[in-house]
Amino acid sequence: MIKLSVIIPFRCENFASDYLYVRLKELLTIIPHHGEIEFLVVDSGSLPEYSEKLRKLCEGKSVTYIYQDTVGKPFSLGGCRDYGVQYSKGNAISFLDVDLRMSSSFWNGLLQLIDNWGISKYKKSFLAVPCLYLTQEGTEKFLLDESDAKYNQFYLEYLQGQMDNVESFATCSSVMIVDRLHYLSIGGHNPEFNGHGYEDFELYHRLMVEENIIPRSNNYFKDTKTWNTYTYNGFRSQMSIIARPALALNLMVFHLWHPRPKQSSFYNPKRLAENRERIFKAFNEFDKNKKHPKPLVYSKKNDTNILYFAPLNSNSFNCLRDIFPLLGNPICINEFDYYDVDSKELKASFFEMIKLLGIKKIIFPNPYGNEVRISIFKWCRENSFPYIVFERGALPDSWFLDDKGFNADSDSYKVIDYSQKLNDFELQNTKKYIFDSVNYFDSLESQGARIGGEALLSKLKISGKKVLFVPLQRPSDTVIKYFCGDIGTYENFISVIDKLATHLKGYGWEILVKKHPLETEIMELENVLVVPEDTHFLDLLEACDAVTLINSGVGIYAMMMQKPCYIFGDAFYQIDDVNYEVKKIEYMNENKIIDLAHKISVDSIQVDTDKMYKFIHYLVNDFYSFGKSQVKTRVEPDNSLRSITTNIDFYKIVLNNKLIKEYISSDRPALLTSTPLFERFSLDIISKKKNSSSQVAASKTVNYNSRNKAQAPKDEGKINTVLRKINKFKRDPYKFFEDAGNSNLRKLRVFFEK
Repeated sequence: MIKLSVIIPFRCENFASDYLYVRLKELLTIIPHHGEIEFLVVDSGSLPEYSEKLRKLCEGKSVTYIYQDTVGKPFSLGGCRDYGVQYSKGNAISFLDVDLRMSSSFWNGLLQLIDNWGISKYKKSFLAVPCLYLTQEGTEKFLLDESDAKYNQFYLEYLQGQMDNVESFATCSSVMIVDRLHYLSIGGHNPEFNGHGYEDFELYHRLMVEENIIPRSNNYFKDTKTWNTYTYNGFRSQMSIIARPALALNLMVFHLWHPRPKQSSFYNPKRLAENRERIFKAFNEFDKNKKHPKPLVYSKKNDTNILYFAPLNSNSFNCLRDIFPLLGNPICINEFDYYDVDSKELKASFFEMIKLLGIKKIIFPNPYGNEVRISIFKWCRENSFPYIVFERGALPDSWFLDDKGFNADSDSYKVIDYSQKLNDFELQNTKKYIFDSVNYFDSLESQGARIGGEALLSKLKISGKKVLFVPLQRPSDTVIKYFCGDIGTYENFISVIDKLATHLKGYGWEILVKKHPLETEIMELENVLVVPEDTHFLDLLEACDAVTLINSGVGIYAMMMQKPCYIFGDAFYQIDDVNYEVKKIEYMNENKIIDLAHKISVDSIQVDTDKMYKFIHYLVNDFYSFGKSQVKTRVEPDNSLRSITTNIDFYKIVLNNKLIKEYISSDRPALLTSTPLFERFSLDIISKKKNSSSQVAASKTVNYNSRNKAQAPKDEGKINTVLRKINKFKRDPYKFFEDAGNSNLRKLRVFFEK
């Protein structure tokens, strides 16, 4: 398995930059043949003479050579690196310039750091490596010394202030280590920062904001133009923390001095000045809108254009940022541009566009979201055109990417072989998942605090009766509008439930109805009890004896909690012997409803737990992807509420029933400025805290007692007493225990006899 891909960007665009080829040739002689590391040289538009020599050189060194056709364009270091990432295979990626050198132990040490720091385990964890810049004289001396000892020697000279050989020390360099899929999803380098300068800072800023574990430095929007600072001030001081773990383990690279030919398109002073000017604007804009460049795509999918019905960087688009690199290059359109409102048909231009743009697949955020998508979805299915449906699943944090349909009309739920039981390991994991879902995980919609089923019944003053739970859905939801099945409409369901309730009461049942959390009102019901809005649906499931619904996701929880569930609509989770599909003939008239009430009360179904476990195992392990969503609520014209998902942070991705990527689901703990990583800035941090505390104390109102004397804080006396005792123990531990009021403590004085 390749743990790390190292991308080496290169361009030799004229003979004045021949030294770059020489430097790269030297670099390739010292990089190791390592089973867990791949090295890739990306040749971005070099002269043909150099490209051919470089290709042969890489072949002889077992280094991957990739040519990027950028002839005639200014060399973009960021763009070249990004191109290499698209062709890489490692779990994580890093960059290495041709003029960087490192000791022979560097790569094994870096792999160990990657494992210990959790890169590619925590999705957004990343690191950098510090860099010692050598002078021209130092470079000549460095190259003459062929021993590995020179790396420590040059660094020790720097630590002692001997600067003849050292130009500067950058505590954060362009040698970053990032999870590959995460890098692709955020779009890599910002293309606005073309050429040389500040492109790494802009990328580091976005990576830091995404991970959000390093406290922001004071005056962050300031460039101190030096790394040699002891104040936690300006963006460089914060970025230096990224490389502190590597520095602590003596992992660093050494930069060889080199000329900067004016003929090179890379060293453009004007472009450098422009990048310097735009950096803080870029920082500010990302802080406000969190907009990354367009996601990069794996090379094998680079020529695969996929159609998506949402604008670039829209909420819907950003929900799939982690997925696009795996599927192909997203082409964003507005579906209504290809629909004839009068004829209610797709325009011919839609099919021409599919051909001209080479669309290989269509991604539907909700194929029933509007009449145009319905038409396109229908066309895809009738013509076997590849598609994927993306929507929220029924379990916490779950999402599906289904290439066989949507919800109840999908064949994805029909592939389960119930004759094959789960093995012990799978069964125990499934039971644990169910337990955690019911007891710990957040619910899909906002709910009140849990109090338990028994406490709920007591609160509702229900004693000794059987309980039927009816979770209501949203009349406007897709599954209600298009998957109501025999019941036909939401209104019909409400009517049947009200009639059913009158007959169930005769069997000693209480019918509890819960309004959907986002609805503001429900239809009038005469024979049921509508529970308070803040009632948690899991308490209702715990308290109930059976459930009736159209096709609500609550049905999944009902089966997990082994409650008989009667389904009136089309539900993807309808499974014989696990729940019961109520046919139209069973409620077509009053007599049939009486029979249905008898069935629920007397002949209730038993949940086949083997089938249930098998189904849940399939959803969790073979079908659903999982990701934490960011949601905002919008008020609709009818005053109902609508949840808008603005972003999804996937921690498990499943495509075509195969696990593609999985990370630790929890966030990495935030760093504290009191930790050793901030040791360089500790005096500044402590000083600022003291000044801040003094200002706060001075601003507080002083309380006076009746004699007009300032009162000390309540805890001050206790603190002083403790401090006095500690000091006494330090001075004379024997006397400390001898004077103790507690007789057991006094016995300890014998250990301190002189």
